[in-house]
Amino acid sequence: MPLYRRLRETIAGKITKGEYKPGEALPAEVEIARLYNVAPGTARKAIEELVNEGLLERRHGAGTFVRRPNFNNSMLRFFLFRGTKGKTLTPESRIVSRSVESASEAVAGHLNLPPGEKVIHLNRLRLWEGAPRLLEDIYLPFTLFHPIIDLDESVIGPLLYPAYEIHCGQLVSFVKEEISVTDATADDAAILGLGAHEMVVNIDRLAMNPSRIPIEWRRSHGEARRFHYQVDFS
Repeated sequence: MPLYRRLRETIAGKITKGEYKPGEALPAEVEIARLYNVAPGTARKAIEELVNEGLLERRHGAGTFVRRPNFNNSMLRFFLFRGTKGKTLTPESRIVSRSVESASEAVAGHLNLPPGEKVIHLNRLRLWEGAPRLLEDIYLPFTLFHPIIDLDESVIGPLLYPAYEIHCGQLVSFVKEEISVTDATADDAAILGLGAHEMVVNIDRLAMNPSRIPIEWRRSHGEARRFHYQVDFS
């Protein structure tokens, strides 16, 4: 592995461990070169790669900072709900259940865990205007997220990723998503108020920390008629 890439891995690892925290400034490039005994050009290349990946951000005249990615309400890219006046509605969240389970082969495969390893299973509803519109099954490695089991939902709040960072020290920096369409199960149809033979859109999301290690796998199911994909490129 090239030296700059090894330095990139080292810095990403320190972000993962919380030694460099979101919003904090990194040492100057010359200081990083001195700390890790590399040439300034090597330090510059490693930092540039982290900036391009979105883990760091440069602020003109201020330096280089650890970036906190924002995935808040990202499901609005896939499911669009509007009120009577056409205004986009922000979903509410409700955790229906929390349990500690042995990871199935599929869950263990997504999270790179041995089959049977303990995981936390969250069952969550997303609601628009009080009606359940999105179901989520969320799986987390127990060793990393055990505080989530006992936290009051009011403490966790409506968004999970900030809670992961605050209460478990786990930062989500990258996500991979896969979309599929299937028939609604009887249970899903009953909760979502769907008729017989209606379809749901499934969003499978793998969330990773700054070292690109999987720390959350979730499947979200929503009414296919509400599916609305939107993405902006720059």
